[in-house]
Amino acid sequence: MKSSNFFFSVMQKFFLVGFLSLFLYLPNQTFAQLNVDSLSHINYQQLHDANLNDVWGYVDELGNEYALVGTSKGTSIVDVTVPTNPIEVFWLPGSTSIWRDPSSHGDYAYVTTEAEDGLLIIDLSPLPQATNLTTTLYTGPANNPWQSAHTCFVDENGYAYVFGANRGNGGVIILDVFTNPMAPIEVGDFDNWYCHDGYVRNDTMYLANIYAGFFSLVDVSDKANPVLLGTKTTPSSFTHNSWPSDNGQYVFTTDEISGAFIAAYDISDPTNIVEVDRIQNSPGSGIIPHNTHVKGDYLITSYYSDGIVIHDITYPYNMIKVAEYDTYEGQTISYDGCWGVYPFLPSGNTLAADITNGLFILGPTYQKAAYLEGIVTDQQSNLPLNDVLVKIVGDDQSDLTNSAGFYATGIFSPGIYNVTYEKVGYFPKTESVTLIQGQIVIQNTELVPIPPYNLDIKVYELGTTIPISGAQIKLIHPMLVHEGITNGIGEESLTLYYQDGTFYTIQVGKWGFVTSCFDMQLDSLTGSIIVYLEKGYYDDFEFDFSWTIIGNATTGLWERGIPNPTNNTMIGTDAPYDCGLIGFVTGNAANFNPDFDDVDEGYTTLISPQMDLTSLSNPHINFASSFFCYHGPGQFDDTLKVFISNGSTSVLLDQIGGPQGNEMSYSFQSIPINGLLTINNTMQISVTISDENPNINITEAAFDHFWVSNFSTAEISENTKEEFSLYPNPSNDKITIENAEIDSYVHIRDLNGKVQKKIQVSVNKMEIDLQSLSAGIYIIQNLGQSIRFIKL
Repeated sequence: MKSSNFFFSVMQKFFLVGFLSLFLYLPNQTFAQLNVDSLSHINYQQLHDANLNDVWGYVDELGNEYALVGTSKGTSIVDVTVPTNPIEVFWLPGSTSIWRDPSSHGDYAYVTTEAEDGLLIIDLSPLPQATNLTTTLYTGPANNPWQSAHTCFVDENGYAYVFGANRGNGGVIILDVFTNPMAPIEVGDFDNWYCHDGYVRNDTMYLANIYAGFFSLVDVSDKANPVLLGTKTTPSSFTHNSWPSDNGQYVFTTDEISGAFIAAYDISDPTNIVEVDRIQNSPGSGIIPHNTHVKGDYLITSYYSDGIVIHDITYPYNMIKVAEYDTYEGQTISYDGCWGVYPFLPSGNTLAADITNGLFILGPTYQKAAYLEGIVTDQQSNLPLNDVLVKIVGDDQSDLTNSAGFYATGIFSPGIYNVTYEKVGYFPKTESVTLIQGQIVIQNTELVPIPPYNLDIKVYELGTTIPISGAQIKLIHPMLVHEGITNGIGEESLTLYYQDGTFYTIQVGKWGFVTSCFDMQLDSLTGSIIVYLEKGYYDDFEFDFSWTIIGNATTGLWERGIPNPTNNTMIGTDAPYDCGLIGFVTGNAANFNPDFDDVDEGYTTLISPQMDLTSLSNPHINFASSFFCYHGPGQFDDTLKVFISNGSTSVLLDQIGGPQGNEMSYSFQSIPINGLLTINNTMQISVTISDENPNINITEAAFDHFWVSNFSTAEISENTKEEFSLYPNPSNDKITIENAEIDSYVHIRDLNGKVQKKIQVSVNKMEIDLQSLSAGIYIIQNLGQSIRFIKL
């Protein structure tokens, strides 16, 4: 679990409140399972009113097996020798913390916590005859102490490695615990970066440097002088844990981010580490992986709300799920469910610590997968094809061929399966394959290219044949996106493939014009299309119109992209009712932690290109924005500010200040600028947000759907009657309007304020034909109320 003292303080509302909502275990609950049996379960909510953190194992001289359980309120030891009848034999209360991590070596347990309890050491040697166990706390040498740490691990030689302590950078502290297990001796450290977790074997440390976003390999043959061997960035750059294969040739990692991967790497050359595979459980659901462990040819992972997941890693380049047990009902993209797993008990049983549901003793069946490999080539050229999507029908996993056309996949159960092969620009293909458990089946195949066709696109100014050069174009098909820019005579030619009846979304735009966005079926008979653009200033940020970003914030600078959601802060969409999915947000890392890429220690400003607004009689600046400022030790003193400038004078148009603690949502503004400053041909909008020391908070913002109109588009109604409504929105042929005042008029305006339709209201519910309107964004008005509408 990721952590820092500040992160804990700011996440209490989101994280701890969820923990304290009691979820009582019901004996008749059913959980998803595959090749794993539930042998028993202990509900720590009932036992100690506590949630679970991590879990480790211990075996005494008589072969009795124990679970060492870290909880939010202390340390528990459970005899699991009889897996159907677990018995807690020891309980030691501790300071409350959502991080408590046990490890063991010989007859001693070592437990870290991010509460300031130091390193708890427990003498386990009296077990099973006695349960009155001796304990002590260690907080480092007197001249260089520490009080808290995230995790610890003890290697086969009796060296303990403490990760993420509140000393220095929070790297690794190395302790001799074999000389005197109850009185550690510090013998070295490795403090290049914060280290979240680690594993050590044969004098090699495998470290997860979560905030740096990579794992590192370190030679600790000389404990006083560790030597860095190599690093490798992981897929989501938030490396939570790492574990090597038994032969030390591969390492497996997790990123603790919504929708992240388990990844496999060839580390035979530490100076040239190569990723060989990655896999998600429940692809597309956003579930977070947590801790992964290697046991022979299998990888056992605690996977938060998906419980535990077991992969066959006989071939590390082809990880295949062969077992799972879901300890948590439902699926979430947050930190719910299984925190830790321990699969190394001699009995073969596995311990799983679910945060709210407690300790599970599980009996997994380890089975080999049925493997499928092959090479995909072009039928005409016989050349290998890369990026072919290969999928076994009925399975949720898929693979992409590499540059040699090679793919590797498989499934947990043998049998006859249909396998699909798809690549952009090729006809899809399905093959029937018999897969055999424990064996590699080779299936090579060829794909036939789809004959291409050309589409010419001409872009003119609305109402004229004046060509627009430099207009950006996107043609979006579910299989691919074509992009282009018009030449000096306003034309662009694109090579297309698909003419399967699927609509293309066509987007055309340039700064100084209103972007056009519509859907259209295209085929080889279409030949060419003409797109007309209205003059005006509009940006839904689907295209890069060269807004400028400046600032000195260390994180959270403005970024243009599809917004990535965070826990209870950043909304995962752009503003509604504009075209496409893209907007500007502050920091857009794919990380569910709201404190990871928010605005910190400075400011960031977004500045528009210049605008000539001199031809508008009543210019209004319209935009959608969203703001969040909450949590942290200081005052909620951060503000999102929108300014307009004419080159010499800058005026504040809008501001939103903290605290704003609700999940972000967009609000629309329509602000008149007449009288605020002299309007000229060098007008610019700037959007500024900051989070300055010392009052650091979680601060985020979003900005989207910008345009300039010659009238107000504010959604206000000065009438006391029920406001009118319309549906569907968007629509391509007609809309229905309800509750508009009888005998009043409905005006449909384009973004420049020009009335395109004027309809007198005759009934409470009436239908309006839109087929005469071009695709685009319109404002529908009735008695002071305005609603944005998209005509497809």
